[in-house]
Amino acid sequence: MLERHHTPFIATDRDPDAVTAYRRRGREVYYGDATDPAFLKSCGLMQAPAVIVTIHDQAAIDDIVRVARELRPDVLIVSRARDAAHARHLYAIGVSDAVPETIEASLQLSEAALVGLGLPVGPVIASIHEQRDAFRRQLQDVAGRAGRTTTRSIRAKTTL
Repeated sequence: MLERHHTPFIATDRDPDAVTAYRRRGREVYYGDATDPAFLKSCGLMQAPAVIVTIHDQAAIDDIVRVARELRPDVLIVSRARDAAHARHLYAIGVSDAVPETIEASLQLSEAALVGLGLPVGPVIASIHEQRDAFRRQLQDVAGRAGRTTTRSIRAKTTL
């Protein structure tokens, strides 16, 4: 989606085959460990407006978030989360926004069902966004993060 919206970014991966495949397609991808502060700095973390964490490994997500937040207290960090409990945990350790897979799947299912039943797309999408925001506020409140702004525009290179 970053490419689709003409937002430049770099990516990292610990899988050398994936890095090679993405580079062959012209993407800026680097091989390395995103839990390593020196590696993150070499990827441009100190100038990046955001860190987007998309991996599955919860322990590695935690490590990346902690390192990035320690190096850049001001950077936007958006991370994938397994479920609501994982999202609350991520908010507690410093993510700007967590995207719980289970909640997103439910919202997508709801949208497809409502539109499939003939409801107008616009109001359905608006209600899905409202519900997503309500879930986010609830998760942040439980994690002690009420009132923190999580939406910022991303205009320069995005790391991870």
